[in-house]
Amino acid sequence: MVTPLPSPGDEGAPPLLRTLVLAPYPALRAGLRTLLGEVPGIEIVGEVADPAALDGVDVDLLVADLGDEPDDLFDALASTLPAVLLADWPVALDVAQVALAPRALLPRSASDAELRAAVAAVALGLSVVSPEALATLPGRDSPLPHEAGESPLTEREREVLELLALGLPNKQIARRLGISEHTAKFHVGAILSKLGAASRTEAVALAARRGLLAL
Repeated sequence: MVTPLPSPGDEGAPPLLRTLVLAPYPALRAGLRTLLGEVPGIEIVGEVADPAALDGVDVDLLVADLGDEPDDLFDALASTLPAVLLADWPVALDVAQVALAPRALLPRSASDAELRAAVAAVALGLSVVSPEALATLPGRDSPLPHEAGESPLTEREREVLELLALGLPNKQIARRLGISEHTAKFHVGAILSKLGAASRTEAVALAARRGLLAL
């Protein structure tokens, strides 16, 4: 059963990602609601304790804490909803199940910034896997390597890339990093060039596939 939550009721606001929280215990659900309360662009519309309650649910995004028995909860989570899943890895991952929908697999210790970036990536239709989770995938013992001939990103370019994943324009990227807008534009151009991307959105998609987003 989905427990509905009050709507903010701001009729003038842009469309929000209607988000459902899933966790086995009330304290975990409360913790997720607190974390997600700081994430722009989403509206928490309900919460559930049992994955079986997801059948027929009409929301845009699922954010789930897999709790203390993550293998059992993950096995029961056959939903095709785009999802951000938090767990203490390793979990016995089923690759086919991970591929059901855009997914972000994060550690439960993920920071607010990492959670925001994960929500933004999944909203773009991307799947992003943290190094902790990536190491548990069958046949994968380390993060994705750079593709042949690809120039590695600098530390500053990785910071800019994370902000690109949040959909921020150059002016806001500059403000966040304490640099000039001209410098931010330069870094964005360098990222697109190194990744072989024609647009900011494509750069984020390519970076996610290559394991370059710091999630």
